[in-house]
Amino acid sequence: MKISKLSRREREKLQRRNDILKAAEKRFFNKGYDEVSMDDIAGDLELSKTTLYLYFKNKPSLYFAVVIKGMVILRNILKNAIKNEESGLGKIMGIIRAYFDYIQIHLDYYGLNLSSRAIRFTKMLKPNEEGDTEIENAEEYIGLTKELLEMLIDAVSLGIKDGTIRKNLNPLQTVIFLGSTIDFIVQISPEYKLLLEMYSITAEEYLQHSIDVLLRGLAGEKK
Repeated sequence: MKISKLSRREREKLQRRNDILKAAEKRFFNKGYDEVSMDDIAGDLELSKTTLYLYFKNKPSLYFAVVIKGMVILRNILKNAIKNEESGLGKIMGIIRAYFDYIQIHLDYYGLNLSSRAIRFTKMLKPNEEGDTEIENAEEYIGLTKELLEMLIDAVSLGIKDGTIRKNLNPLQTVIFLGSTIDFIVQISPEYKLLLEMYSITAEEYLQHSIDVLLRGLAGEKK
């Protein structure tokens, strides 16, 4: 539904929710999850903590609302990166490069996404006997996670089919490998950044080399 079609009360509620989300985002970016309280966020907005709970069930739900915002941005970037790629291998290359660019531009969102994968949050995402979750937007988060993984699954499946990826590879194992490896590639630790600088190697050159090494292990006859 377009915002213009919402009633005044609905627009005011949406604006208040967005204001809360922006204040929380700023706090979580600067302090992380543990060092931020609902009192802090309420104070920034000059609201009562009770008002915050009218919009978000608890702090984990508010935290994941910010994480989800970053995931939506990532999903849109990846979709745009692969829409013109015809081969499976080409799509995988597009995903890796776009993911790297996303981290450079949206490092704060990426950091929150990494933190959201902690075991303590995994437990909160699981439904209880009544089917409820401690994190109210768990279903949306899980749905986006699956959507992002399915981009890789589709790319690998297409690559095996079109011959750009080796046919003897197990698709699921390959996707798990790619997911963990891509995260490792795009996260350049400070000491390795310093090492690259010492040898006058740019981050772009490092990325391209990493992609080449990774894709050579996947490439089929039609690479």
